[in-house]
Parts: sequence; structure tokens; C-alpha cells
Amino acid sequence: MDLRTAALTPPRTTADLPPTGGHLRARPEDFQVEELPAYPPDNRPGHLLLTMQKRAFNSEDALRQIARHLALPRVELGLAGLKDRDALTRQRISVPAPDPAATLERLAQFHHPAITLDLDTAAPHSHKLRRGHLRGNRFLIVIRQPTCPLPDALTRAQAILTRLAADPQGGLPNLYGEQRFGRGGANLDNGLAALRGKSRGRRPKTADLIVSAGQSALFNLYLCTRAERGQLRTVLPGDVLQKRETGGLFVSEDPATDQRRLDAGELVITGPMVGSKTRAPGPDTPAETLERELLAAANIEPARLAKLGKRVPGTRRPLLIWPVLDGPPELAPPPDDAPELGPGVALRFCLPSGSYATVLLREIMGINMG
Repeated sequence: MDLRTAALTPPRTTADLPPTGGHLRARPEDFQVEELPAYPPDNRPGHLLLTMQKRAFNSEDALRQIARHLALPRVELGLAGLKDRDALTRQRISVPAPDPAATLERLAQFHHPAITLDLDTAAPHSHKLRRGHLRGNRFLIVIRQPTCPLPDALTRAQAILTRLAADPQGGLPNLYGEQRFGRGGANLDNGLAALRGKSRGRRPKTADLIVSAGQSALFNLYLCTRAERGQLRTVLPGDVLQKRETGGLFVSEDPATDQRRLDAGELVITGPMVGSKTRAPGPDTPAETLERELLAAANIEPARLAKLGKRVPGTRRPLLIWPVLDGPPELAPPPDDAPELGPGVALRFCLPSGSYATVLLREIMGINMG
């Protein structure tokens, strides 16, 4: 499989099960996201943590609106993760608050048609909220106009979710969604060029997005290659494995024992998000050979990765995740404000931080999400 296919149109892992078809985001309320915080406020002075709700609005643009209202640079406000624009989302943000009472009074005067601040959730916290400081996200998503009768759509969605979420031998491939690569994959080639050390000068934030597109494409290729070879759930000597309960990483030196632990749901295989300090497989092992093979296919020299420095340290990412379901698929009635949209299939589930709902929805609906 080539890099572009792995990045933009990877095969469904549930291709043997019929999908529902249908349409997403008929209205923002059909794609709801609620952030699951990684930790509670510490009630120490410095900042305020509070909940921001936005409708059909970009996360960064929302923070810029709030920063402007507070007469602060945008960089002083924090958030744990970017949320979908075409959605109704709730997420935690932080604002500097040397005087909490005065800050709350000022925030109470903030008004915007697409943004609501829940000041009842505001609590002191000693640090600015940083990217990645979240446990995951809870979703309520409605698929409208499925291509099969609604009773069949409910049955099909349930069958796919059961395999991906409830079967220990199942699991959802933890692929990066198409949105990671820019519209139409526009950032893909530049991202790979950056990893080869051939990128043009870019602004820091733009450069980060470009490099991450290259890293993500290589990860998707690694995952898809193992799936093609029947190795997605098979421990190879030298694999970097992760303990599902604690997140700890270790290199497999006893594949037979580790395979039993993986089959029991204790472990998951990880793939590389390449960088200067990415944890490597065991030397001279099948796992190391595979990673070097894919770097060669992408024309990336391992020595070049070591020169990426602190800005691109790299990491490991689980190849599979298991969505947590908040109940079976249900019939969603037509919206009162838009009855012409008709009924749909409502899905409620949680995903860990860094995973993509669109990847799960692609399995269920059988179409690319963009």
C-alpha cells in the first residue's frame, strides 16, 4: 500500500460487515463533542479553568475572541485540544486570573452568538492548560439519511460497534483521520519532505502542522502494512508494547508470553510517530526491520530523524483502541427545527485523547469523512 492511500483512504477493518451509508453534520447538533478532563482543578491561584461551549465555530478563533475581550494575548489562554468546527462542542479552557473575582466579572460580560462560557464550572488552577491535557472525548453523533432502511441501519451500526468496542480480538485501528493531512491531502507531501530535511522555511505553527502530517502518514502506513500482513494483533520479536491499564511501554523479548497477554486484553502493539527520540524496537529484530523497511519506502534516512531535534521528538501510538459505548445505537427523530432532515441513527461513545471519531464513523458508514 502506498503512503497516500494509507493516509487518505485506508481500507475498512470491518469490510465484511455492511455499512449504513448516510450523511453527517446535517446540523451542528448532530455532531456533539464533550471533552473528558485529564484532572480536576487544583484550586491554587494563577488561572481559572472553565468550560467553553461553541457552535459551528473554530476552537482557536473562539479563544481569540475571549482573549480580545480580556485584552490579553491569545497565547496566555490555554486549551487541551482542538474541537470540530462543524459541531456543538464543550471543552475546558484556562485564562490567567491574578484576581479571580475581577476575571470572573469580566468574563460575565462576554457575549458571542456562537460561544457560551459556563462560569459555574470556573475554578482556580495553578497552571495554564496545555495541549493534550485531556483524557478523551464523549460523542453524540447522528447519521441522517442512511442508504438502507432505519431498522437495518441500527442493526448494521450495532454489529460494527460490537466488533470494534466489545470484542477483545477486535478493536478500532487507531488511524489518523483525513483532516490530519489538510484538505485533499495538501500537507502530505510537504510533511514527508520535512522529515527528509528538505522543507522550506515556515512559520513555527505551520511547520508543526506540516511535520505532523508526515509523521501521521507514516504511522498510518505502518498500521495498514501490519494489517495487510496479518500482524495487527500478532506480537513480533522486538515490538514496542503498551500496557493498556497504565500506558507503560516496553520492548517484547518474549513474544509468546506477550501474545497471551495481548490476547487477554492487557497489552496493545504500538507504532512509531517518528522523531528524534522515538522509542525504537529491539535491535536486529523483525519489528526493527519492518520500521526501517517503511522508512526506506518513504525515502527517509533514519539518521535524518535524529537531526529533527527537540521540536520533533516523536512518540509511540497504540495501533488499536477500544471505543467505550454509552448504549446501543438509537433512533433519532427528525429535528423540530428541521423536520425535512428526517430521522437518523444516534451513536453515543467515548474515545481516548488523540483518536478520531471520523475513523470510527468511516467503519460504520463505509464512506470517507474528510
